[in-house]
Amino acid sequence: MRIPEPVQEQAIDDFLEGQPRAGQWREMRETLSARLKDSVRTRDEILAEGRPAPPALERKIKELREQVAALAQEEAVTQFVEDSVRSSLTRTPEFSFDEGDDDGHYGPGG
Repeated sequence: MRIPEPVQEQAIDDFLEGQPRAGQWREMRETLSARLKDSVRTRDEILAEGRPAPPALERKIKELREQVAALAQEEAVTQFVEDSVRSSLTRTPEFSFDEGDDDGHYGPGG
């Protein structure tokens, strides 16, 4: 039996208990990655001019790298959870080990 996608999505949302979905983590990571790229570009331009990079800029780059890594980890874990819930909902049991059928047979279809 195929479980409708809206039901699957609701089950995932319920399981995540209000935490962001993997796609939301990805969006946040991509936003911070763009900020990191801009900050690194700015630092590289400053260094190319022969000036030292401001300590505040170096701290910002370090913090952004850490945040991007943390968001990537959250994204991966959440994607795993989403995939696991989806897989559990769509998995069809292959065998039924109940009391057997009228002939005493066990296995598929029981």
